[in-house]
Amino acid sequence: MGFWKPDEPIQIGSAFYTIDPVTGRLDREAFSRPSHVIDRNPFLRRLPKDIRSSFHESMASSRSYGRRHVLRGVGTSSTIHIVLQGCVAERTPFGSSSTVRLLGAGAVLGDTEIFDERAPASTATCLNTTWTLGIPLDRMRALADGHTGLLKAIGRSVTDRMEATERIYNRHALKPEQRLCGLLAHLLMHCAVPGREYDFMVEGPSQNDLADALSLSLGSVEAGIASLRRSNIVVTGYRSYEFPSVRRLLKASEINFPPGTLANSLSAAD
Repeated sequence: MGFWKPDEPIQIGSAFYTIDPVTGRLDREAFSRPSHVIDRNPFLRRLPKDIRSSFHESMASSRSYGRRHVLRGVGTSSTIHIVLQGCVAERTPFGSSSTVRLLGAGAVLGDTEIFDERAPASTATCLNTTWTLGIPLDRMRALADGHTGLLKAIGRSVTDRMEATERIYNRHALKPEQRLCGLLAHLLMHCAVPGREYDFMVEGPSQNDLADALSLSLGSVEAGIASLRRSNIVVTGYRSYEFPSVRRLLKASEINFPPGTLANSLSAAD
């Protein structure tokens, strides 16, 4: 789970920018565009170069999908997707209930199924235009069995999910506004796209999606978003969320971001 390292750019759509730690605004003089989004993907960067190259060149299928496309579902759960760009809702069944997680760049859809054939198959739906690398599940399992570096990267992906669950989703004692700010800040780190009025925004999740992810009622989410609008923390459009001040969003989330990260610096600043 990324928290904006001070020395690394943030992905906004298919471009990369640095953020000024003093102002919290994009430093457009430091704009960079790598030769390929794959170069900076949080998951793929952890892989040994030979495996990463083979993913890109032969093993994986790179493709973009439109909103509401079902990446994984009935009859389509035999593919692992590495998200390069976009926002995805992944639903995992647990008996008669299920959990919903909103994921972006660096997520590995179906990662737990690589380790455990008995793990419940998750479904995944694109919430906006989404670009992934797709790899057959059986191929991924075979590769993981023979490559320690890949196995460690997948394990880290699973660990990131566990950390995100504790930091973002399992904060039931907090007010809906605080929980929404935490989730929106998390999505901003992984799913940002160019904003209309401000530097960047999150697009794709509906208020129903936010409610499902946080296990809140739709009414609680609607009231929470209205409160955040009045506080000028969030500006909303149709399935879009812009942030006049990233610092204000991070501080309102009341998340203890890891020391030494840009998110920690911004949330702690006066």
